[in-house]
Amino acid sequence: MWFIRRIFIVSWKDRKTNDEVLDMANTGRSLYSTIRRRQMKFTGHIYRPRGIEHLSMTGKINGKKSRGRQRTTYVDSLNTWANLEQHTRSQFMRSSCERKIWKTMTVNACSRHGT
Repeated sequence: MWFIRRIFIVSWKDRKTNDEVLDMANTGRSLYSTIRRRQMKFTGHIYRPRGIEHLSMTGKINGKKSRGRQRTTYVDSLNTWANLEQHTRSQFMRSSCERKIWKTMTVNACSRHGT
């Protein structure tokens, strides 16, 4: 934020919030959206080759389930963020294997969230 304050010559003594400074610059906070966009790209990349990465991401490694509420998985959090609740986890993973469908899904999800 300091570089935008410096460009617009806004002193810390002016008591302007970071949101007000961003409004002056006509920009927004885009770090969260950038991270999610890169996570979507990475997920599409991992699911295609069907290697050990695919096994670890899908959770098909043998072992016991822990007691209590299950942890939110990486794929489920991306599915929720992309507003794809109508898709099941398997549909989400299947669409990542088809590159064109995955790219359009990623672009649509990122454009809804202000990237």
